Amino acid sequence: MKEIKDFMYLDMEKVSSLYSQLSGGIVQSVEASSTSSGNSKNLRNYDFKIFKHEAGGTESESQALKEVRVSHHDIYNELENDLFEKGYAAEIGVDVSKEAVDSGEATKIFESALCIKVEGYVVLEDYERITRIAHNYEDIVGFINNSIKYNLNETPELKDLIEKIDVMKEDIKKMKNGTAKTKKKTEMIDFESNLNALLSSKKIGKVDDWIIDGLKTWVRVFLPDVFNIRVYPFEDSKNFHVMSNVKRKFFLDDNTESVHYLFGSKPTIKVTMLGVITSIPKKEGDSFEPMKEFEDTDLDEDVNEAQSFERGFRGVFRGFDGLEEMIRTCRYPRIMVQPIAIYRAIKPNKELQRTSR
Repeated sequence: MKEIKDFMYLDMEKVSSLYSQLSGGIVQSVEASSTSSGNSKNLRNYDFKIFKHEAGGTESESQALKEVRVSHHDIYNELENDLFEKGYAAEIGVDVSKEAVDSGEATKIFESALCIKVEGYVVLEDYERITRIAHNYEDIVGFINNSIKYNLNETPELKDLIEKIDVMKEDIKKMKNGTAKTKKKTEMIDFESNLNALLSSKKIGKVDDWIIDGLKTWVRVFLPDVFNIRVYPFEDSKNFHVMSNVKRKFFLDDNTESVHYLFGSKPTIKVTMLGVITSIPKKEGDSFEPMKEFEDTDLDEDVNEAQSFERGFRGVFRGFDGLEEMIRTCRYPRIMVQPIAIYRAIKPNKELQRTSR
């Protein structure tokens, strides 16, 4: 029996585009029909005194039942099979080994493939969620710390310490002014300070406002609505993984908060991802220089004013390249893909099969 795919994410727009190119068209649905028929007699008796005659006949009635089945998952399965059969896809762990990644030979395979299939543990990075948490961080921390303080105040040990402090205060009030009273006050203040320090150590630390504000600004400017998924195929090779930026509308559960709750930000189950390769960083860095055409020193002359303006304007984009690299974090030997599907593949387990109940 073939495996069953439990889809978490499926981009049917990309599936349709690739499938139509490979097969020449795409079937949106499969229509199954069945026909049922029955016969009924309609007989009437007439008495003409001479003979009896049965007038009427037999009617045949048929009914067609149509069932429309959406075939998105079947189409995806066909697409995945076609991509491998026709040489457009490579699978990490099968076509691309860990040794090939470590040696750099995997880059040649990536450059000759349209798609990559990878299975492994994943990490979910939803920056919109991070921004919402940062925006409410102070309230969340305050609630947690108040809960911690309340629980500590209810413990017998802390109650005993507080009662001792109250007794010390009463004793000090009864003492006459002098060196002994001053010494006792100092001891009590030190005791209270140590107790407050102990209580504070149990609380969650406060993060400075400038850090929270900077984080929100950074995400708002550079990572608006970005949702990254990173797949790690080799457990003993943490520097290589496949990156992707998913679109929320293609999750089968359109509530991404439910996805976070069900799977967690670091799911404990392995998943499979198929995606179109979009970035293959080189070990020696990027050799392409889009501003090389403006290296001519004559561009500063008046006759080349338009080109000089273009150089300055386009140079603004190149000036932000460093920031873009910091944001995307796609560096050698990682690769970036546009995900087509993310799913958990399950093959039948004979030990779980039931022949009867």
